[in-house]
Amino acid sequence: MNTKTSELLSLVLGRRDTLDAEEVAALGRLSVETRTYAHGETIIPAGPTPDESCLVVGGMALRVQPTRSERGVVSAVHIPGDFVDLHALVLEYLDHSVVAQGECKVQLVNMEQLRQITRDFPHLTRLLWMLTLIDAKIHRAWLAAGATLRANERIAHFLCELYARYDTIGLVNGGSFAMPLEQKDLERLFGLSKAHANRAVQELRARGLIDWTRGKVTVHDLDGLETLGAFDPTYLEITQAGR
Repeated sequence: MNTKTSELLSLVLGRRDTLDAEEVAALGRLSVETRTYAHGETIIPAGPTPDESCLVVGGMALRVQPTRSERGVVSAVHIPGDFVDLHALVLEYLDHSVVAQGECKVQLVNMEQLRQITRDFPHLTRLLWMLTLIDAKIHRAWLAAGATLRANERIAHFLCELYARYDTIGLVNGGSFAMPLEQKDLERLFGLSKAHANRAVQELRARGLIDWTRGKVTVHDLDGLETLGAFDPTYLEITQAGR
């Protein structure tokens, strides 16, 4: 089914910088195909770059790097408002797959439409480029956390990041946000054993920082969680920059 893009993309870009009416209209004219994927389905396979770019509008998607393990390694978590593969505009081969975590709804935008945006709207081009750079900053933050933090601290850092990203798009309610990941998935994200991951989450609960029930995380003490995870949100570039 072909539809127009939701207001989500304008919201995400507008949080980074002011969009004028012409730019908002240009984004609204993008024709997309909306699809829903079941848990574990491949949204974008590794290999030659596709003809479409994927915007997550509901649920969660994982970027998965192939390894000797059949499951691969998760190198990024994408939530609504994330353009998963804008870098494919200038690359010929994707070294990863994008996989649905839980039910995931996406909008697929033809690459040629995005190339036209880059030709006609240099300011939008810079903002789209910024999204890919933020993806890279998140990945570097993950690497630094993996090298310097203990298991409970890494999980605290990750939950703080998700809280901040969900809050940016208005999806934190009463300190809670949807969590399609299960605690067992932390093994795949962080290379922890299931027992080690469970102990780390239990410690966060015991400190009164969070509750993690099926499908939802509630943060009771954000300051405490940020302190434990040494979390500094500046790498997410949430504040609006000058045009």
